[in-house]
Amino acid sequence: MVQKTLQIATFGQDKEGILAGIRNFPIHKLVLLHYKDDTKLAEEFVGNLRSTLGVLITLREITQPDIIRSAMEHVSQIIKDEGTNYEQILINVSAGDKMIGCAALSCAFVNGIKAFGTDMEGNPMLLPILKLSYNEIISDAKIKILQALDKAGGSVESLDNLTKLCEFGKPLLSYHIQGSAETKGLVQLGLVDVERLERGRTKITLNTLGRMLVSMK
Repeated sequence: MVQKTLQIATFGQDKEGILAGIRNFPIHKLVLLHYKDDTKLAEEFVGNLRSTLGVLITLREITQPDIIRSAMEHVSQIIKDEGTNYEQILINVSAGDKMIGCAALSCAFVNGIKAFGTDMEGNPMLLPILKLSYNEIISDAKIKILQALDKAGGSVESLDNLTKLCEFGKPLLSYHIQGSAETKGLVQLGLVDVERLERGRTKITLNTLGRMLVSMK
């Protein structure tokens, strides 16, 4: 039985990768991620494709320069709006430039979605992705810490400052940030960076992956 499938694909000058995904995987709706400069080309491509494909196709513009965060916000919204309507979501990263491809692959990684590209001969190739999404790995308490850092402008100069923002005590904050022998903290999960300052203070900074995760909430 064919699973009802939503394909999200990056768009660029080379459109063959998008067509390869359509030919080789189930598709009941297609969403194209594109840059503003490619809007006209994307609209022309969609116009030609609609007459032959017979499925709904929509466009979403990726804003620059924060390409990864823009892609994250779009994919997160797509999942919220469409997740219950489809049995699976696939992300096709085979078209477009390296940056939009990396952004789409990051979206697949964070959300635990299957992604595919194409090999040298243009054949689709599934890419290894986490079976669990970051949302399933990270606790609500860690999410609150990330959100507090985001509201503070992305970083704080000490645990004392962070305590005031998220109402966790310093021992609990340290546990969630640094982790333990049994549990990975935000540092090990690659979501924050820590820097030792003078007088025993610790600077905690929300990094790119951490910002992307917050943008999905």
